[in-house]
Amino acid sequence: MLEEDRNHHPVLKFLGIVLATFIGAYLAFYFVVDTTFNRMTSPEYQMKRMEKMMKYQEKKLHKFEDKMMQNPFEPAMGPMLVNLIKETNEYKIIINLKPLGGDEKNVNLKVDNNVITVSGGIEKNSRSGEKIINFSQAFYLDEELQTDKITKEKKGNKYIITIPFEE
Repeated sequence: MLEEDRNHHPVLKFLGIVLATFIGAYLAFYFVVDTTFNRMTSPEYQMKRMEKMMKYQEKKLHKFEDKMMQNPFEPAMGPMLVNLIKETNEYKIIINLKPLGGDEKNVNLKVDNNVITVSGGIEKNSRSGEKIINFSQAFYLDEELQTDKITKEKKGNKYIITIPFEE
């Protein structure tokens, strides 16, 4: 009889391990489901969820309002392309060439009496379509300009036009 108990002992041991694993998995599954169900039905969880949804909807509404307030016929203002600086005995016109492809050939300067007009443009083709950038800026200056001494120089993405004047 002792040998018979020894032969059945590994089978009983295996069945015990299978039964213990099954009970452990069932208890773990029950614990996870119960915890999740209790969390989802708790009023605090629902309030946090509602607050998160409301913030998301509010953000979408603000984006929509901003879009509706924009005039589709008025271009969005970007950084200034042309800046005028008055220094001792000279004016400096500084032009940002970055939006113009970095090329000073895309810039025109016209001096008529005391009115200086800086204009230019570029056409860019991309995957999303064609983009045209045109600009024109005019300055009326009171001083007597020395148009024959105008200098132009490029420094990186800046194009600097210097116009001396007499006071």
